[in-house]
Amino acid sequence: MIDIVLCASGSDEVRIVHDLAPTGSRARVVRRCADLAETRGAAAAGIGDVVVIDLTVRGLDRDAIADLLRTGAAVVGLRPDSAALGRTDLGLRHVVDSSASVEEILTAIEAAIGEDEEEVDAWTQGPPADPSDDEPRGRILVVWGPAGAPGRSTVAVNLAAEAAAAGTETVLVDADTYAPSLAQMLGVLEEAPGLVAACRASARDTLDARTLAGLLPSLGPGLRLLTGIGVAARWAEVRPSGLDGVWSALRRRGGLVIVDVAANLEEDEELSYDTSAPQRNGAALSALQAADQVLAVVDAEPVGITRLIRERERLEELGVSDLAVLVNRTTSLIPAQRLEELLAGRMPLASLHALPEDSAACHRAAWDGALLAESAPRSPLRRALKELACSPLVQGAPARVAG
Repeated sequence: MIDIVLCASGSDEVRIVHDLAPTGSRARVVRRCADLAETRGAAAAGIGDVVVIDLTVRGLDRDAIADLLRTGAAVVGLRPDSAALGRTDLGLRHVVDSSASVEEILTAIEAAIGEDEEEVDAWTQGPPADPSDDEPRGRILVVWGPAGAPGRSTVAVNLAAEAAAAGTETVLVDADTYAPSLAQMLGVLEEAPGLVAACRASARDTLDARTLAGLLPSLGPGLRLLTGIGVAARWAEVRPSGLDGVWSALRRRGGLVIVDVAANLEEDEELSYDTSAPQRNGAALSALQAADQVLAVVDAEPVGITRLIRERERLEELGVSDLAVLVNRTTSLIPAQRLEELLAGRMPLASLHALPEDSAACHRAAWDGALLAESAPRSPLRRALKELACSPLVQGAPARVAG
């Protein structure tokens, strides 16, 4: 006997329960749930072998379905008139029309229950598909660096601006869940939590080109911004599963995507919870794993360099092997060649680039809410970032740009 947890609209619920009632049926409804919260609670308590849920239930998205699957229950979706409602199947493999006969529903239930556990895990963890070969494919560049304020955000903002000025359609993304700051640095007065909205749309399978375009305000010719969470306390609203879809959508748009992330790379949540939990560091981990190129920004001083070296193994675990290091705030006292020799002997490097110390220009730009190109166009730091933005390290292969 198969035990069913049912969450359906009134008429469908009554019909399904009624048709399963006759003696001899191979399944029974053991819990009738009014909403998603009750459904998740029943599944977490181990009630039922399968969850049959209406895809229009408020709050249902990919994250909620993944949580249901993690309880060990199979999940079958009841699909209304999708064409009229503009809904998707949220990635579920087993979906039937809500008007389907009970026999059709039972067939889908048995198929879901008999599914290999490894296939379920793959659905839970797998990112959305990348663009096909004939579609635009954007290049994702992640600006990361160890703890200690080495200048990650300053580098990300000005690299994006210089790349756009060079003619590359560029999107700048604030994915820092500890200290989001790009909107303030750029003088954006009306900041909306664009990353949160993009993650929500991704979780609902509604992050199409039009929706994404509405979340990317223009900062100037060729430069757009996907704002961060605004208030750091909103970090729990940015989930890695939603971010995977955001990276995929940005790739489909084409051009260059520069992502600013926080320093922390730990997964402490997995040690602290025996159930699914929000991951504050998940945004950085997701971005690093999706990146085509990672730029590690580090201060030109012993503490910062030591912190970078200590993160070597963790970066390798995340699949970051082609690491380019930007040594920030360098002076004539420490030649770039010496820094390269110091790092190359302790970790694999794709390249090393020295960015000169120019605190006066950075302070002026910060107080003006401006780019270095606007407040200090002749700054040595600005010239170094301009050269870097036009290099193959940032540009990669020529990218097709979305129209």
